[in-house]
Amino acid sequence: MIETAPVVAADIGGTHSRLSLISRADRTARPLDIRKYHKFRNADYGSLGEILDEFLAGVDCRNIRGAAIASAGYFVGDDLIAANLPWRVSLADIRARLGLDAICGINDFVAVAYGTLYLNPADVVALNHRAVRPEQGAIAVLGPGTGLGASVLMQGATGPRALNTEAGQSGFSPETDIEVEIFKLLRSQYGFVPVEKLLSGPGLLNIYNALGTINGRVVSLSSPEEISEAALANSDSAAVEALSLFCEMLGSAVGNFALSYGARGGMYLAGGILPKIRNFLIESGFMDRFTAKGDMRPFLEAIPVNLIEHGQLGVIGAAGWYMDSLSSN
Repeated sequence: MIETAPVVAADIGGTHSRLSLISRADRTARPLDIRKYHKFRNADYGSLGEILDEFLAGVDCRNIRGAAIASAGYFVGDDLIAANLPWRVSLADIRARLGLDAICGINDFVAVAYGTLYLNPADVVALNHRAVRPEQGAIAVLGPGTGLGASVLMQGATGPRALNTEAGQSGFSPETDIEVEIFKLLRSQYGFVPVEKLLSGPGLLNIYNALGTINGRVVSLSSPEEISEAALANSDSAAVEALSLFCEMLGSAVGNFALSYGARGGMYLAGGILPKIRNFLIESGFMDRFTAKGDMRPFLEAIPVNLIEHGQLGVIGAAGWYMDSLSSN
């Protein structure tokens, strides 16, 4: 069996970029073969081109089949429209830099959704212990990081297709009195309050600061990382309150997303934040809020909900999407 030529797969998030060289044994083989992988901190580089240059140093690009660039935001032609990246991304620039014509761009959560096809049981933690076995139907993926990403994987006659969504930009809907107060504060600051203003790293900081204002207390922590660490260590009651509320709001948002797309095939949580707070999330009110949808509770209780703990799923999904797209042409 002859291994296919490798693909450069990139998963570009708001904070980190993950790059990999990936190949597979034949046109349909799973799993994929990760030849090389590295994670980069975006703030340390002036462009995606600089990251590519460093990653591909010593690699003969003549042996590369193509490239799949998965990024937060969405592509219009060759140009990426994204709110959370420190630099411009252009597929035309990357083609010229690498000397490759076969380069495509997709949303990063489209790549993660496609990557669920390659998951093993050891790659996930089950959160819904009432769930039945996955049914035929949509598979939904949602996750907070620098922003809030989401996608849906649909099974069609010609194979799986992942939908690009901007669910993180939909309006936040408060469900409790304290959430109404937080919403009012953020609305006075921002006008429109998208859900990612609360369900993201910066969103956790917004929740923490808003609770300080509402409760009339001076806040001492200044970053999402500090808040998460203090909450996990149980060393700051305000941080514990903020992270608990974050998890509860996330449960509501994930339940809404699962209902919107009828995700009977499963609901997956991804992103850079949740694996770091796994035990806190499990013990939080996340699942209670996920199922608290009135008459739709039985529908949601049957849906498998899993936390993804596979750090390379974005690049695997991007490469798999690219290879399968070529195979279907």
